Amino acid sequence: MKIFTKTLPAVGLAATLILWPRPEACAADAPALPPLSTVSGNPRLPGKFVWADLVTDDILVAQKFYTALFGWKFNDYGGYFIGRNDDRPLCGMFQRPRPADQNAKPRWLGYISVPNVERAQATVTKAGGRVLAAPQKMPKRGEQAVFADAEGALFGVIKSSSGDPADFLAEPGDWIWIQLLSRDSRKAAEFYRAVGGYEIMENTKSNQLSDYVLASEGYARATVRTIRTEDEKVRPTWLPFVRVLNVSESVAKAKQLGGKVLIEPKPELFDGKVALIADPTGAAIGLLEWSAESAKGGQKP
Repeated sequence: MKIFTKTLPAVGLAATLILWPRPEACAADAPALPPLSTVSGNPRLPGKFVWADLVTDDILVAQKFYTALFGWKFNDYGGYFIGRNDDRPLCGMFQRPRPADQNAKPRWLGYISVPNVERAQATVTKAGGRVLAAPQKMPKRGEQAVFADAEGALFGVIKSSSGDPADFLAEPGDWIWIQLLSRDSRKAAEFYRAVGGYEIMENTKSNQLSDYVLASEGYARATVRTIRTEDEKVRPTWLPFVRVLNVSESVAKAKQLGGKVLIEPKPELFDGKVALIADPTGAAIGLLEWSAESAKGGQKP
């Protein structure tokens, strides 16, 4: 999976989202899974987001949507479905019943590469976070766990048995970026510095779309954005983004496939090349149009 390269944009999108699953829904029995990377012997890249899971209440609808929108293909591993883009492992999906709260929605959950999962768990607990799924070892996959940060935003950590996907530009259909929406971006950045070993870079531009960049190994890995509303329905959460060739066309296609547009492309948001949608089950996901011209132009957060 090719994700999170240098000089990618930070996108400030604070949609009104009430997210699910609840903590008890995250601790699923682990099926026998293939290695995270298809290239054996890859080095580990601590701090990089290397995987994502979708927890949904209708996995067939979700798969149909992502296959049609991004061209992903899925294989069943005992009820846990692994999605691929051009045969590269990209994500996992599993199904859980929707809670009684009708406003709750499925969600995407990102995993950070760490050198030691148990140490990450201790750091999360010390920093005010919670353990939702304790460290679990899987022979071919590695070791992973799921946590909530001090504000309740869910994320996972993983120590891959096969090493991590290398750092290079995402292709269309790959993950390309991820952003944390937080009530206190500086405090959140410090939390993840402790857990993931990030370098924190503050954004001082007047037209900023993020407040902080989290970097490791010389690469920007994620951004942190302050939620600028008192609406309690907007909760701290991570939002992942997929690279698309044309964001407007992808938005139109998402609508045709039963998805919902949460934020349309706007000129003031990365020149209209980014959008936020929800799949037909309600899980939010970002779309980002990225080109060589964007990189040459030096567009930054």
